[in-house]
Amino acid sequence: MKTRLEKVYSKLPKQKVDLRKHKIALGLIDDFSYGDLDSLQDEVSRLSYSVDEWFDEKYEALQDAYGLLKAVYIQNSEAFITSADVAQDENVLEEIKTKSEELGLSVEDVYPQWQEHKELLSYLEDLEKRYDDQKRQVEEF
Repeated sequence: MKTRLEKVYSKLPKQKVDLRKHKIALGLIDDFSYGDLDSLQDEVSRLSYSVDEWFDEKYEALQDAYGLLKAVYIQNSEAFITSADVAQDENVLEEIKTKSEELGLSVEDVYPQWQEHKELLSYLEDLEKRYDDQKRQVEEF
């Protein structure tokens, strides 16, 4: 004859239950500042990548880029043409125009690329102004 305790035990499942596999809901788990452990690991991993790898790569790229900009814009490692180098061209173009008109010819008959040459000189002046603005930017950096 079974005792009452034995009767109760006999009705329980025969399997052992591993409580570690079951999530035990404690109210304290909801109090973590950044959700669950996986979310925290993801965010720490992002920061770790930034600190350990990304920063060094980008900082080195910044130094390389600044070094190139400094060489070109501040140390003048590239000798670009300037308006001063071709200042005489504007006078020559005007003289060609004047002489061709005196002869009753169009300027293009005397110098077919006259207009293109004139526009290129104007473009050079514009580029020089933009170059100077960029130089100021590099100096201010």
